[in-house]
Parts: sequence; structure tokens; C-alpha cells
Amino acid sequence: MKYLIDSANLNEIQKCLGYGFKGITANPSMYLKENVNFYEFLEACTNLNPGILTAEVIGNNLYELLESCDKISNINKDTIIKINFSEAGLELINTLNSKGVKTACTLIFNVNQASLAINAGADYIFPFIGRNDENGYDGIKNLTEICKLISINEYKTKVVAASIKNVFHLTQASLCGCDYAAVTYDLFKKASFSQLTIDGSNTFEKDWFQVK
Repeated sequence: MKYLIDSANLNEIQKCLGYGFKGITANPSMYLKENVNFYEFLEACTNLNPGILTAEVIGNNLYELLESCDKISNINKDTIIKINFSEAGLELINTLNSKGVKTACTLIFNVNQASLAINAGADYIFPFIGRNDENGYDGIKNLTEICKLISINEYKTKVVAASIKNVFHLTQASLCGCDYAAVTYDLFKKASFSQLTIDGSNTFEKDWFQVK
């Protein structure tokens, strides 16, 4: 499983790309939180040369959605268009797929939604773990079933575990067979911490200076 930094904070993004993260993803709530201009943010991320860059589109109809896609493509033609799951979203995925534009379908909460997004031609899907748990469903079980669906049918669609709320979610996602995890900076810090590592490092450093 590879990691995408799930953030609209450029400082966090730069750090995580430096740590080997494979790309950048975010959502409108994150753009609002960081008070960023969406298109300026895309330009800044493009200049960081990430392996994967997603950009979410919102619109009331197919025309508005396609117009937003064109603006994004003018900044970076390799940007993966991130689309909320809906009937209009499926139509947009299908339309962009026919044009050779890569897409990601987000807000996936069950196997049927995943299957429909794959059928429409989504290159990536974002199953949500935490929000499923919060509403009485098993987010990890759902993610596992989606990965199984893709495996047994040999689909090419990549799975990005999303809405990862804690280290347990991240650990289980890594064992489900998904391709990527969308990880916040705070979660990265928690997942990478171990007091045993710090204690061992301190011991090695202390002993190093006594080596002849």
C-alpha cells in the first residue's frame, strides 16, 4: 500500500512528499480550512511534481462539471479528476473515460457504489472507512469486500482507502489489499511514532560516542 497526503496545507504536503508519499489528494472542506484558492493550490502542487494529483469538481449539471474539468486540465493535464459518487458523477466519469481523462470516484460507502463507479470507468475509487463506522457500518469490512471485488474480477481500478480516522484503520487498510491510503499529516505523525524506536535510537546514539 502506498501513501497519498490528504491535505491542502502546502507545508504538510512538501514534508510528506519528501518522506516518500506518492501523491496529493484533498477535498473542498480542506481547501476551506486552509483558506486556499483552489486553482492557485493546484498550480503550487503541480510545481511539486507529485506522482498523483487529484482535484475535486463540483457542479449542478454535466456542463458545469465539464467546464471545471477543462480549467483543471489547463493547469495540469495529468490531474486526476475527483468526482463525488452520484448519478451525475457516474455520467461525468463515463464521459471523461471516453476522452481518456483519468478519474477518481469519492464518497464510496458500499460495494454496489464501488461496482457502479468501476463500471462507469473510474480509474480510482475512494471507499470511506471512518464515516461508515460513525454511521453504524463496518468501514474495514466494506473496504475488504471492495478489494475482493476488484481482485476476483481483475479490474484495473485502484483503491484508495479514505476517511482514515485512527492508526487501527490505517493498519487494517494496509492488510486489505488496497493500493493507496489517503493519510492526513496528523495521522502520519501518530502512525510513525513508537517510544521503543526513540528509546532504541537514544541508546544507539549514546553507545556510538563510546565506540573506539
